[in-house]
Amino acid sequence: MKANSIQLSQTIAKTIQRPQILAPAGDWECAKAAVENGADAIYFGLEEYNARMRSQNFTQADLPKLMEFLHRRGVKGYVTVNTLIFTNELPEVEKYIKKIIASGVDAAIVQDVGICRLIRHLSPDFPIHAS
Repeated sequence: MKANSIQLSQTIAKTIQRPQILAPAGDWECAKAAVENGADAIYFGLEEYNARMRSQNFTQADLPKLMEFLHRRGVKGYVTVNTLIFTNELPEVEKYIKKIIASGVDAAIVQDVGICRLIRHLSPDFPIHAS
């Protein structure tokens, strides 16, 4: 009985994954602090289409350098696109999403189901997280 219990404990220990530590970052200082303190991933908004547009955010121009910084340290970067999008905004949002994907971002955090469909159309395997 005891041997079975030990074997079961070892099997469970092998299959349980450590939760991912996800930290917010609105600027370089926050991103560096999150990485230095063990974050597995950071999430951040850009200058458009995120629920905290009035807060400090990265810009699209920051993305290549930011993603390089994160990936060199084994950290993932997720962009928030967590606002509702209107039909007249779709052409601009499509360009925006293409830039995000091309910049090496690891996933998008979205609110609008329509954005999920747009992302699937542009890049079927690009990871999407719900907000």
